Amino acid sequence: MTSDPSRSGEGIGHRERRKRETRAALIEAALRLAAEYGADLVTVDQISTAANVSPRTFFNYFSSKEEALTQIGLDAGDRITRRIREAPPDLGSLAAVRAALAAEAASVEQEPSVLCRQLAVVERSPELWSRLVASGEVMMNDLVDAVAHRTGLDPIEHPYPGVVASVALAVFRSALIRWHHINYRLPLTELLNEAFDLLAEGLPDPDRPT
Repeated sequence: MTSDPSRSGEGIGHRERRKRETRAALIEAALRLAAEYGADLVTVDQISTAANVSPRTFFNYFSSKEEALTQIGLDAGDRITRRIREAPPDLGSLAAVRAALAAEAASVEQEPSVLCRQLAVVERSPELWSRLVASGEVMMNDLVDAVAHRTGLDPIEHPYPGVVASVALAVFRSALIRWHHINYRLPLTELLNEAFDLLAEGLPDPDRPT
């Protein structure tokens, strides 16, 4: 785990810590059952039982099983956006976004099972894939707002916030997808840095394989 209080629970009260633990347990149970039986066949009752809570408690956290199965993307977006806003003011905006994404990648590496299960589950469900895409749009808008806040630029009047957010998120997604398809053989941070380095070089055509 990282030293990020939003993940470690450091600096929060017992009640809030228990809520976060319950929420994480519900997400883990939902993904584990969906990976084993298929998302369509898993019920809220089964998820609740696996997490040792009641269905009523489940609905205190999520409106549906589909939300539980795709929530970690939104959670990641919240952490990334907060890191961008808290980055040193003298750091360039793209560098701040890169650092925030690298911190999230490092966190995923330390505890990859939840994300790995989500990717496996979502790939088999068009409905969940659509929800994940929608959550990506929320993350995109939040990143644009964070870059706009750092630069003082209106994202409607100036292209910079939107371009930085779009490109950085595309780099992060490409690294995640590549990491998943190579069965996590290499560190996600290594793949992410490789992709950002290509971007910094201007994306020249690589040498053709011989």
